[in-house]
Amino acid sequence: MKKLLLISILFISVIGIAQPSLNDYNTAIIPAKFEFQKEDNQYRINSTIKAFLKQKGFEVYLSSDVLPEGFMDYNCNKVFVNAVEESTMFKTALKLEFKDCRNNVLFATDFGETREKEYGKAYNEVLLIALKSFDKAKYKYSGKTYFDEEAQEKLKSMDKVEVSMESVKTEKNEISVKVFNTATKEELVLYKTTRQDVFLCNRNGKNGVVLAKGGIWYFESIENEKVSSDKLDIKF
Repeated sequence: MKKLLLISILFISVIGIAQPSLNDYNTAIIPAKFEFQKEDNQYRINSTIKAFLKQKGFEVYLSSDVLPEGFMDYNCNKVFVNAVEESTMFKTALKLEFKDCRNNVLFATDFGETREKEYGKAYNEVLLIALKSFDKAKYKYSGKTYFDEEAQEKLKSMDKVEVSMESVKTEKNEISVKVFNTATKEELVLYKTTRQDVFLCNRNGKNGVVLAKGGIWYFESIENEKVSSDKLDIKF
């Protein structure tokens, strides 16, 4: 029974540690127009949120801003701000949600509510009420960086090749495998060795080997007294 209790506590602790936190982000993106708005920054809601989050230490952008080059190449280092409206004919109600790139809600403010009838005044009033409850988040940037994750994501996107299974053709015989990629027009003749995952090859006038690493094929050769490795878009 004690062991079961200990395992349960450890399991709960791990879940708690793994849970995403608003404190792990210092960059925020705000839509230039929320769903309930008829035009960008209507009633200055969006720019008010931007100014508020800047005061809290965030680097903040509206989606209509001129963004730094490559800024949107990786989004999991940013928090996305959404405004949720639940108004009726008698009142205006609004809250803010802060989500990660996987749509997890990291924090939500309280609803701001008012019976003010003039729309401009009403939206600004409920927004200020909602923003006051942001203090409940106890936001303090943890200093977390996403350099490794961003680098891995960019490498994945660089590795992506739009080649269908039908575009890669192979011809095999006892001593070699001929691979022809109809998309890139590249043809390689791979000569078999004693290992199934290693072949001898001449590619673009260079002698080298074709070998598999983690299910991906590479052509490796000696270039300027260094080993050069190129990913190949081939399948067997």
